[in-house]
Amino acid sequence: MLCDEPISSLDVSVQAAVINLLRKLQHERDVSLIFIAHDLNVVRYISDEVAVIYLGRICEIGPTEAIFSPPYHPYTEALMSAIPVIDPDVDITPIRLSGTVPSPAKPPAGCRFHTRCPRKVGPICEAEDPPARETGEGHTIYCHIPLDELRTLQSERLAESAD
Repeated sequence: MLCDEPISSLDVSVQAAVINLLRKLQHERDVSLIFIAHDLNVVRYISDEVAVIYLGRICEIGPTEAIFSPPYHPYTEALMSAIPVIDPDVDITPIRLSGTVPSPAKPPAGCRFHTRCPRKVGPICEAEDPPARETGEGHTIYCHIPLDELRTLQSERLAESAD
């Protein structure tokens, strides 16, 4: 079943009812879903596998729990930063992406996210498609930044948020 933003404009209680119905169909009727959404909390709840896509290209793909554990692609990191945190001791500042989204009809060369990426490493991002970097467990990130550097950058950001 294809679900394209099925809950984006619904009241929270109606969202919960739709999500619960979809989960019931998954488990009781063995229905597979392709669930398209920007709300990563819902994606995490309903999905076994996740692909994060920007302008038609996969940035990151893998099992759900791997996608929600660092390292992340910089676009995934920005999406994750928008998830509300319930813990009052944790203050995560959302990453505000600058610039405008390029036209999907004429996407930029290289990494499609480079025009808005807060972690852009330089001209390589503009000229070359990013390599596939395997983190393990079937989790792949398409980025020019080495995985160790992504882990370090994201750990530093989380440490700053906790202070």
